[in-house]
Amino acid sequence: MLYCARNLNCEPSVLPKRYFVYILKEAIALRVIIRHKSLMSKNPEDSFRFSTAVILVGASPVALEPILAKLPDGLPLIAADGGASKLLDLGRVPNMIIGDMDSLISPDTLPSSVKIIHLSGQDDTDFEKCLARIEAPLIIGLGFLEARFDHSLAAIHALMCLRHDHPVLLVGDTDALLRLTGDVEMTMPVGSRISIWPLGRQSFEASAGLRWPLTGLEMAPGEMIGISNEVIATPVSIVATSGGDGYAVIAPIKMMAELITAVIGESLV
Repeated sequence: MLYCARNLNCEPSVLPKRYFVYILKEAIALRVIIRHKSLMSKNPEDSFRFSTAVILVGASPVALEPILAKLPDGLPLIAADGGASKLLDLGRVPNMIIGDMDSLISPDTLPSSVKIIHLSGQDDTDFEKCLARIEAPLIIGLGFLEARFDHSLAAIHALMCLRHDHPVLLVGDTDALLRLTGDVEMTMPVGSRISIWPLGRQSFEASAGLRWPLTGLEMAPGEMIGISNEVIATPVSIVATSGGDGYAVIAPIKMMAELITAVIGESLV
């Protein structure tokens, strides 16, 4: 602000009010960004590494059983706080529960085999707490998309704040969303709907198999997005410019197996 004032050859006090309002808004926005990136990038005391894909379950009121039935029983099953109740209602016991435990039934009713990671604090959601502590080739998130729009927005916000490159697949009732930071190649049927949503600012060097190519595009929320594209040839490939914030590939839920295969080499479904 003072630099601006000196270059205008005037005192700060005579600058138009709109400049101060603009600067204040920018400062607040920057403070929020720095604070949230700090929350997501800190090294948690408890972090858990897995050599296989992990199933992470939230409490959004969507049908979990149809998706769980398609996935292997041997995958680690983790609940984000209230997601544990959803699993127990289905007769499934999570291996681990992570969260602030404000939505969990009494821990005394859980089997002793369940590991409980109690993390207090309301600065981040239970989903964010989980993402910051789970290291796996793929996190498959159920119960975070659809049903409640505010929960869906919170889930996308959490993906935008991630500081690691691990892929995350969120599965709802109708669509699946795959968070990526690098290149991808997917074998999808011609005619399939596919959308590309930037999780921040992301440029693309090349693409193939899409009706509307991504080559040379720079996307960002509020500026340019890529919804309702179409597969015209398979496989579909996307080459993302390094250093970007990442992006989401969104496709109908029937493409879940293809999305999983694209990142770990096998469908699991």
